[in-house]
Amino acid sequence: MLSEREEIILKIIIDETVNKNEPVGSRYISKVGSLNLSPATIRNIMSDLEDLGYISQPHTSSGRIPTDKGYRYYIDEFINVEEVNTNLVQAIYGLNPPLNVIDFFKEISRKVGELTRSITFIAAPKLNSMYLKHIDFVRLNNVKILAIIVTRTGMVHNVLMDIEKETSESDLIKISNYLNTNFADMALHDIKRILISELIENKTELDKIIQKNKNLGSKLFDSINIENEIIFEGTFNFLEKFEQNDMSRLKNIYKTLEEKTFIYDIVKKCFSENGIKIFIGSEFGMDEMTDLGMVTKCYRRGNVIGYLGVIGPKNMRYPSVIPIVNYTADLISKFLKNYGGKDE
Repeated sequence: MLSEREEIILKIIIDETVNKNEPVGSRYISKVGSLNLSPATIRNIMSDLEDLGYISQPHTSSGRIPTDKGYRYYIDEFINVEEVNTNLVQAIYGLNPPLNVIDFFKEISRKVGELTRSITFIAAPKLNSMYLKHIDFVRLNNVKILAIIVTRTGMVHNVLMDIEKETSESDLIKISNYLNTNFADMALHDIKRILISELIENKTELDKIIQKNKNLGSKLFDSINIENEIIFEGTFNFLEKFEQNDMSRLKNIYKTLEEKTFIYDIVKKCFSENGIKIFIGSEFGMDEMTDLGMVTKCYRRGNVIGYLGVIGPKNMRYPSVIPIVNYTADLISKFLKNYGGKDE
């Protein structure tokens, strides 16, 4: 733990960095702080903080800026979370009922991005963890069909599939009726396991119906073993926070965001945690993300789980961002509960 004087100086440096994004000097701290210390004494304390790794000096003649370690100390020890923004409450509750969950996620991401002036992402639950509402097949030509999988939370997944020419329209109707009758309200990964097992054993009515298409069920449910869909909004808001000479750095950041691999890695790291999780700079473990911070929280509906997060410069206003993320993730959980039915 730092001494009281070290904590006060560190807090002033971080608060000023968040507000103005500029290095902070000893003279400024002596004027605004409550320590009544000379600039020389403050410089000595700042030197100690630098030796401990909490602040750094970008240039020899400049003031100090916080390091990732300094930000982490600030978040763990100083931060006072603000009340949730009433504009967010009104904006989210003012949404019209969505046609499906993905539309809802996109609208929430957009509104949170506007309020935080940062990138907002939502990692939608893996489709194979959702519960089946119904499946329909649409014939496209003699050898191709479109399978439409609708879950109880409104997620829709379309699968383009090859079939045998001999498969009739009547066969497709019988197959969808069988699946909808026997597997409605069951998790898709369980349907896959049960259906494929029964097909292999050649016991089911379905197997008789699709005599020449025994791979249809296997192909269909193999296709839904997908990663969380990632929805991004607010990239323009994020762009405004960087200087023109940072464009090369921005390109690397956007490339990383587009690939979405780091979001999958973050989701894996947070999977067992229910509360707010904050990543700062080097804690991402990626060189491209060292200038960024992230506030994230999971939302949950039974065994269905996803993540909401806000990504911005690591000097973002954490006290105001944290309650927005916390409130919105809880709201998504409530929405999924109401939308998905009592058993999901």
